[in-house]
This record gives sequence, C-alpha cells and structure tokens, in this order.
Amino acid sequence: MFMIGRRSLLSFAVLAAALGSLTGLFACATPRAQPGRAGSGPCTSPGVTDSEVKIGLLFDDSGPTSAAYRTFRAGVEARLGVANAAGGVHGRKVVYAWRDDAGSPDGNRAGARELVRDEGVIGILETAGVVVGSAQYLDDLEVPVVGLAGDVDWNNHDNMFSWHYYSATQGSSSVWGDFVRSQGGTRALIVNTELSDATEIFYQKLRTSLQAASIRVEASFTVTAKTTSFGALAAQMKAARLNTLAGIVTPDILAQILPAVRAAGVNLKAVIAPFGYDPALLKQLGPTLAGTVIYITFVPFEVNSPAHQRMIDAMTRYAPQVQSPAQDSAVFGWLSADMFLRGLEAAGPCPTRPGFIRGLRGVRAYDGGGLLPAPIDLATNRGKAANCYDFVRVSDDGSRFLPLDPVVRCGLPISDTPVS
Repeated sequence: MFMIGRRSLLSFAVLAAALGSLTGLFACATPRAQPGRAGSGPCTSPGVTDSEVKIGLLFDDSGPTSAAYRTFRAGVEARLGVANAAGGVHGRKVVYAWRDDAGSPDGNRAGARELVRDEGVIGILETAGVVVGSAQYLDDLEVPVVGLAGDVDWNNHDNMFSWHYYSATQGSSSVWGDFVRSQGGTRALIVNTELSDATEIFYQKLRTSLQAASIRVEASFTVTAKTTSFGALAAQMKAARLNTLAGIVTPDILAQILPAVRAAGVNLKAVIAPFGYDPALLKQLGPTLAGTVIYITFVPFEVNSPAHQRMIDAMTRYAPQVQSPAQDSAVFGWLSADMFLRGLEAAGPCPTRPGFIRGLRGVRAYDGGGLLPAPIDLATNRGKAANCYDFVRVSDDGSRFLPLDPVVRCGLPISDTPVS
C-alpha cells in the first residue's frame, strides 16, 4: 500500500451525525447481534428501514491514489456478502451507496454531503484520501466513519474508527528498534520520500524507536525517484559504516537505493519498510527488493489461517472480478466493513448514529475476525501508536514473501507524550 509518503494519500474524512432517539439511548447496552435476528420494528434513524441498513462508501476511484485502492471496494462487497448471507445485522440486509471523491478535497466534500443528505446513510467507510474536505461537516453531524486512518485528522474525532492509526500523535513503540537490533543493526539511515505532517510524525516515531534500542540514527535524507543521486547516497552510507536502512520509503525508491547500496559494498544488516506487501510488486521488482523486511498491520496471507480462507472464499464468491484477492487494499476494505458491521451490532436492534459510536467505542478486544496481529481496544486506541505488527521478508530470489518467526512482533510503548 502506498500511502504514508504522500499528503494526498494521508488525508481522511471526519464523519458524524447525531439523531437523538429514545431507542438510541439504550443501543450501547444491547448484546451483540446474532445472524438472522429479526429487526425490532420501525426505526427513524438515517439509513435504517425495517429490512435494510444503508451505509456509504467514499473513496478515490478515478484520481491520483485510485491505483492504491483498486480492490478496496471488492473487499467491502465480500464482507457485506458474508454478513447478508447469514441474515444481515439484526435481521436487516446491509447495503451501500458510493461516491468517488477523485482524490480531491472538493470531491470529498461533495461526495460526503451527497451520501449523508441525498442517500441518507447511517455512516461512511473511507480509504486514505483527502478527508479534510468533509471532516468538519461530518464531525458536526456525528456520522460514524470507519476506515484506513492515515491522516492526523483521524486522531481528533471520536466518531472516527480504525484498527491502526498510521499518523498517531501519541507516543511511539519499541517494535521497530527491537527488530533492527535483533538483526544486528547498529547505525541507521532513515529515508523519507516526501515531507508532510503525517510523514514527519512517523519519522519521529521511527527515530525514537531506533534510538531507544541504542541504534544510532546517523543521517536522514528526503529522496525522490527522479532527482536523487542514489550512488552518492550509497557512498555516504559506506563511508559512515551504516548497516540499517529504514524510513518512509516506497518500493520504487527502494528499487533504486538497494542496487546502489549493494554496488557500493554497504554491509546492510536490516532494511525495513512500511510499504510493498503486494504479490504483483514481486513480479516487477522482486529480485531487486530481496531481503527487504516489510511490516504490515494485518496477518499476512502466507499464514493461510481460517480467517484468510474465509476472506478469500468470500472474495471468490462476492467479488469474482478480482482475480488475485490476496491484496492489502482488499484486506483494508474487508476490515473496514467488518468493523462497521461490529458497530451496527453494538448499536442494537434500532441503530442510531450516536448509538453506533458509543457501541463501537465500547468494543475492548477487536481482532478483525483473526486478521489483526493482536486484539485492539477501541475504547483507547484512537490517536495512539500501535505496538504490534506482522513482519514478512522478501525471499532471496524475490519470488515470494516469507513470514518471519515469530510473525507477530509486539513492542512496548515508549512514551505517551504527543508527537509534535
């Protein structure tokens, strides 16, 4: 997933809608729904009828980040397909309306307003995008929003939910430093691809983590694929005896750095990156990326757990247009829909927007049906750095991803002080 290195990929919408209803006051105390359970009668909440619940999907389908989320919608459809085949939520079929924000703030604003005002959805799913366009509008209405939290806006609004806050402003984790130290890394170069609020926050977290493990961060470079002299960069790494490469670096950048580093004779102990877990990428760059370790926010498909089998089977049945369902954007769509369904269950037989928010915020051990590295406390995770990731390594021949042992690696919080 190519997300953190670009501001346009890291903006997210703030959604909300408050309708006070007497039944909504009791929603957070309602037990988790059972598949096929009948609805409790007429409800006046937006998007809710006797037989259906309508949600919104807002994402970049035609703009600059569309390629990064090409299977997100399919993941949503697969998860909703499974839910509806089991009777829906509280006996109601879950349907959705969608809008393309084209990767622009104006498009995001217009799409959110149409979903809320014209489609009357109860809440919205969003990808990484330009949610700054609709953030305040949706926050004012208390519309629940669930999705991929890549922008700092997600940290500040209680109506917004995610399994992972990529731009969390609170603290850091020892997880990256612990891993690099375990590989023999001692002196590091941190690479950034483009500075923004989100990338700067992540850079600080990574630097703090490495330093906490007694790894010296000797240098930091902002690079671009077209203008950086990677040969000169590799020579500097060689002269400084650096043995670790980390940072907010995308595969196309790594594909230029690594050959230069190898040609310069740099003795790398560890190369870690947050992007590149994509089988299609290996066909293009696999041998070049050999040895790179990628840390991801969900259990890799190579584990082939029952949770993975369930998702792949659902994708085959409900999203057959996707020939290779084992993609990160499909997982992100699946998890977004799964978390939204959990919120609908927690909101009770007659769900309201406030009831959804209270109910989902009260879920203390959300695990994505087994797809997350560790259970998440949704009451406390907002705006905080994650401590658990799954680590995979590109094989020496570049043909496949190899889950490391252990696959799940968890660190310890380093500080609760907000990152400036």
